[in-house]
Amino acid sequence: MTSIATINWLTEAAVERPLKTAVSQHFSRAARSYDAHAELQLAVGRSLVQRLPAELVTPAALDLGCATAPFARAQQQALPGVFWQAVDLSSDMLNEAAERGRLNDHYQPLCADAESLPLEDGSQGLVFSCFALQWCDPARVMAEVHRVLAPGGRLLLAVPLAGSLRELNQSWQAVNHRPHVNALPSLDDWQKASLHAGFVGAQIQQQVMVEYYESVKQIARRLKATGADHVSGASGLTGKHAWQAMVAEYETRRTGQGLPLTWNVLFLEAEKTE
Repeated sequence: MTSIATINWLTEAAVERPLKTAVSQHFSRAARSYDAHAELQLAVGRSLVQRLPAELVTPAALDLGCATAPFARAQQQALPGVFWQAVDLSSDMLNEAAERGRLNDHYQPLCADAESLPLEDGSQGLVFSCFALQWCDPARVMAEVHRVLAPGGRLLLAVPLAGSLRELNQSWQAVNHRPHVNALPSLDDWQKASLHAGFVGAQIQQQVMVEYYESVKQIARRLKATGADHVSGASGLTGKHAWQAMVAEYETRRTGQGLPLTWNVLFLEAEKTE
């Protein structure tokens, strides 16, 4: 089994940032449960795999924010002969990928911050990222992606946008005004970051996807099991009465299919032209 500890490139600056550290900890705790609960993330990722180019300008690619690397086999089948690096902030996620047999000589782990990649300029033919960069500053991460891509290199990105989890957010806001859902970057944020980084003519698609659940408790469990329960700026525990009031509010949104949970998803394809 590949040893992740020997390939841990996390910078001290990244580790010291409270948000990044908290995100890493939440995803580390979810490493074992991620695959069984990340249904929407996996569906979006499979769609993104279908968009992979037939060939790359240089045979090197990143799965940026790969989690347990669930798309490793499909990625290698689509692009045989390409050397992939599975990049994630959480070494536990990469260890889980190794235990699941998804890493090999052509698909190696790299524990690193997406905003500060320990890679040479122009070294990559492709950056693939699914439901991972919502924790990043769009300007920083897009500049870093542009830096490591070779001229003619491609970016395939899927990321949840502002407006995701709106039913959960609205239900909590009816009870109190503490943060219970992260404020995610908007479509405009990603568009501006893409242009500023140097990506011209990016193809952008916005898609609304709705999941349905039997209970609010099931929603909470799903978010925790995929590591998506971290909320920046949250403090203290939620009291029983506040939780019950939120659940009652959420129940007013129930449909014949169950309790809706909306995701606003950005699909972005771009090429580095210089």
